[in-house]
Amino acid sequence: MKSGFCAAAIVLCLLFSASAAHAWVKFTPNSAGSSDAKTSWSGSTPGDLPGLRTASGAVVRQRIAQFCPDALLSRSHVESIDLPLFDDLHLTAIERERQSDRNGFLLWTGDIEGPRGGKLVLVVRDGLIFASVYLPSSIIQIRPIEAETGRYSRDYIIRQLAYPGKIQTAPDRLCPSCGSQAGLTPGARRMIELVNLERKADGLPVLQYSGMLTEAASRHGRDMAVHDLCSHELSGGEPFYKSVFGAGYPVSEVAENIAVGLATAEQTFESIFSSSEHRPNLLNRHFTQIGVSAVFNKASTYQYFWAMELGAGEPNTAKAIRLSSNGPPS
Repeated sequence: MKSGFCAAAIVLCLLFSASAAHAWVKFTPNSAGSSDAKTSWSGSTPGDLPGLRTASGAVVRQRIAQFCPDALLSRSHVESIDLPLFDDLHLTAIERERQSDRNGFLLWTGDIEGPRGGKLVLVVRDGLIFASVYLPSSIIQIRPIEAETGRYSRDYIIRQLAYPGKIQTAPDRLCPSCGSQAGLTPGARRMIELVNLERKADGLPVLQYSGMLTEAASRHGRDMAVHDLCSHELSGGEPFYKSVFGAGYPVSEVAENIAVGLATAEQTFESIFSSSEHRPNLLNRHFTQIGVSAVFNKASTYQYFWAMELGAGEPNTAKAIRLSSNGPPS
């Protein structure tokens, strides 16, 4: 099974292999020279958080740390990762799954050890780390901090978030015939929750569920699954935005993120969010609505197919669409 993901926006359409994110952790191998070493990391913890975004209501607590992923990337197998997240919260994750490529991308998934339970999804891409620890009652994220220059340093924010509330439904005027959250699979529903949790933590409005965008996402997801594709064009050559507007969605600014080969919403979200080309779609403050599809086809190469449509929901704001793409890894 192959994996990959791609994003399309009104001004952007890129296809990426499943690859990894940004560096935030200083991994210190406990067993030098061993390919199966246990890995731990340490970070600085200043008392204040200068220059950080103002914590939203979704953020329970946060701190700064400094990390780099060299030890993790240099090993073909990492049995476990120690996570000293806060003074009162030190966790260990045991490796369950690892995907990587020759371009320095890594997707590492592990189970949290002990009675607390939970899982860690960690992505390394372009020398940066993005990670989320999923616990029974909260999510702890590790995110790189972008400087005013647009570059990333080794400073990362560790923030504990409360789970989001119920997915909001789009206004009836846009989808009068759509039932509330109709057509959402559990995976698609979870994806919307993760997108909205990220937006809320960053001080952005949450996205409303749109039946029309979901209809377009479902059509695209099924088409990719049947034809074993990862493309922003349907198998007949129709671009994604025509499918969106064809579903009755108002002509407006729209974007699409698609992913293949990743089994869970958590893995898919972390991989998409770690991409500098995909992340602006998720954090675009002009977007107000979302539709997601998750399709499984065991007989296909990729097996798992995700399609996410985002829209502004307001007419007469269409922009020129420029598309470019790179194929998934061989």
